[in-house]
Amino acid sequence: MSNKFNANALNEYSKSYARRIAADFFHQHTTISGQQILTLTPISQINLFVISSLSDKWRADAEKFRSPYFDFTNTEVQEALQHFMNVVSQHISVRREHLEPLLADATRQTIVMIFDPRAYFDDLLRGQPDFMVTADAIKQITRYTRINQFIPKHIAQRMNGKSFVYVNQAIGYLDEALTQHGHQLEHYDGFVAQFSEKVPMDVPALLRNHVPDGIRTAPARSFFDTAAEPAVPPAPLVPADAVPDSVAPAIPPQADPTLPPSLPAEAEASGGPLFLGDAPGVEPVAPIAQPSQIETGNLSLPVTDSLSVAETFTRAPIESVARSISLNQKFRFINQLFNGNSSAYNQAIEEIDSLDTYGQALDLISYRYASQYLWDMSSDEVSELVEILKRRFA
Repeated sequence: MSNKFNANALNEYSKSYARRIAADFFHQHTTISGQQILTLTPISQINLFVISSLSDKWRADAEKFRSPYFDFTNTEVQEALQHFMNVVSQHISVRREHLEPLLADATRQTIVMIFDPRAYFDDLLRGQPDFMVTADAIKQITRYTRINQFIPKHIAQRMNGKSFVYVNQAIGYLDEALTQHGHQLEHYDGFVAQFSEKVPMDVPALLRNHVPDGIRTAPARSFFDTAAEPAVPPAPLVPADAVPDSVAPAIPPQADPTLPPSLPAEAEASGGPLFLGDAPGVEPVAPIAQPSQIETGNLSLPVTDSLSVAETFTRAPIESVARSISLNQKFRFINQLFNGNSSAYNQAIEEIDSLDTYGQALDLISYRYASQYLWDMSSDEVSELVEILKRRFA
C-alpha cells in the first residue's frame, strides 16, 4: 500500500528540521558555500536536493542574460557566457534566510522519496515540461538522486538512447523498475534514526494512514446564512402563584404516583388538555419531516428552514473549477497559495479540472501543491478551494 502523508505534519517537520540544521550551522557562519552544503546534514540526499535547487536557479539566471538585441547564438558569446556562469557556480554563497526554505523543501522531498518512492518519481516525471521526459532530464535526475537510484537508472536504460519519451511511457518504466527491482528499495528505519538525531521523527503522525486528514471540513453553513435568521423566543413563563388552583396543567400528566390521579372531567370529555381559562385546546400535532408546500398558481415551492436560497446556489454542482473561481478569489489564490506565480496557478487548476473524483483532487492539492508551496491548510484560501472542489466533483 502506498504511504500517504499528512500534509501538515510533513510540512511542519520539514520546516522544523531545516530550522534546526540552519541554526546549528549559522551559529558560527554568515553564509554557506557549495562544499559546505554537500556536508550540511547527515543525509546526503537532502544536501544534493539543495544543490539541485541552486543549479535550477543558476540556469534560470543564465537565461536572463538573453536579449533580442544581441546574438546569443554566436560561438564566442556562448563560450563567454558559459565560462562566466561556470565561474559564478564556484562561488556559491547563501545566507540563512535564503537557504532555510530550500532546505525545508529538500527535506520534504527526501522524506517522500524514502517513504513513498513511487509517488515521488511519479510526481517528478509528471512535472516535466510538454509531457515529455528527455534524456537530459533523466541524466539530471540520476545525478542528484542517492536514495533508490536504481529507479532513474532503469528508466534511462529503458529509454535506450532515445532523446525523449512521453510521460506516460516513462511512468510505465517506473512501475516496471519497482516490479522487477522492488527488493532494492531502501528501508526507512535507518533514515528515521538519522533524522531523529536532530529532530525526533514521529512516523505514525507523519503518515496519513495513521492520522486524520489535515484539511479541515468547511462549515456546513456560513455565518451570514444564519445571522439573519429570526430566533424563536422561548414560551413565557407563568409564575406559579399566578395560576389558580383550579386550572389543570397544560400538558397531560403521565402515569406517575407523584402527579394528580386524574384530569378534570372537562379534559376527559374534550379529549385534549386544558389551556389557561379552562378552554379546551387543540391536540398538538407532531411535526412532519417533509417540507411543507406553498401553492402559488401552477408553481409549488418547497419551504425549508435548513437551506437558504443563497446557500443552495453556492453549493450547487459546477462543471469547471476555473470558471467558478471569481476574479478576486483568483488573485488571492495566486498570491497566497502559489507565491504570486500565475502560471503555476493556471497549471494547477487545469490539472484539477482534468481529474475524475474529489479524492483525486484532494490528494493532488495535499501531496503536491500544499507541500510544494508550504500552504497553511487552515487558511481561508485553502478552505475556499476545497469547497469549490466539493462542488466540482459533487
